[in-house]
Amino acid sequence: MTRDERLSAWLRTCPALSPQTRLESLVPMTGGQSSELLLATIAQPCQSPETLVIRLEQRGKQLFMTPDIGREYRVIDGVFKAGTVPVPQPIGLESTGDVLGTPFLAMGHVAGTPLLGRPSMHLAGPLPDWTAEQRRAAAFRGVDVMAYIHGIDWLSSHAFLLDSASADNALDQHLRRIERWYNWATGGRPHPVTDQALAYVLANRPAMGKGDPVLLWGDARPGNILFSQDQNVAAVLDWEGAFIGPRALDVSYWLMSDLFHAEAIGVDRLPGWPTEAETIARYEQVSGTQVRDLDYFIVLGALFMGTTLIRAADIGIADGRLQAGSRLGMDNSLTQIIAQRLGLPSPPLSPDFIAHRNLPAGTRGLAA
Repeated sequence: MTRDERLSAWLRTCPALSPQTRLESLVPMTGGQSSELLLATIAQPCQSPETLVIRLEQRGKQLFMTPDIGREYRVIDGVFKAGTVPVPQPIGLESTGDVLGTPFLAMGHVAGTPLLGRPSMHLAGPLPDWTAEQRRAAAFRGVDVMAYIHGIDWLSSHAFLLDSASADNALDQHLRRIERWYNWATGGRPHPVTDQALAYVLANRPAMGKGDPVLLWGDARPGNILFSQDQNVAAVLDWEGAFIGPRALDVSYWLMSDLFHAEAIGVDRLPGWPTEAETIARYEQVSGTQVRDLDYFIVLGALFMGTTLIRAADIGIADGRLQAGSRLGMDNSLTQIIAQRLGLPSPPLSPDFIAHRNLPAGTRGLAA
């Protein structure tokens, strides 16, 4: 059987689809950073053609140490069944790798636009074309949906995300995972700023806040939301990093991502986009819970994103896209954010990072 024939046969076994489902086309899809995406067009009896998204488990040159597409599928399925947060409809999980050569999940395709753009969402993508009122509405709706995620009864739907039976040490569990992943990514090589960030987050772990732990999105940023044309949330994407922990981690990651698109690269926010204080106030109003220790969690979030850049640099070197010795993983906006928060000397932005983000040559970012 060909690849397409195998996929057609597998799709016919999915309860959400007809036993007469036929695959009409399968093409690569842009947008996946931690895994490859395919767009499948299918035909079912007496229905118009539909599109599905196939998300492949990345192996070999992956960002994360132990990719687990089955875990991500269970997260999406639990959120979908909770019914309070819009996510693509889960269609099925293929865990053997026999169909496409690697495990994958299939989910419904949702029309919408993420707030992405290089060098910044404030310079490219849909945000510059919206009015100030539309920008503010979209930002607040993104914050609202983050609060709705935290309101899901995770004990009923996502308890499998804990490494042990107790949720009391959920943050400790997450920190251990971060430490293992970081040590794997760096391979014992010194990375001065992120090494100190890891030491800081391990030594200064805060206590759980009121209302914690909760289900965490894990990659809470505007670029992982599909917005409809009227700036409503059409779907929340990228659940690979979901876990159980303190709500402040998601909130601070959103704030850190906002910083990454603005001050960290010398870009002004567009009119209407909320300030940090307004974002926090909105979250606390919708969730009914105060968040604390945000400075700590911003460092932790920058360490997380910075570790993905360490891996991206190594993969780029292995693929020949970057030269050996590239400092993409060391001298970037994330290490500058960490240095600023911890009172460390701020590294310059490396030429490879400037090119990676399509920044003007000579951009200094947060460097003094």
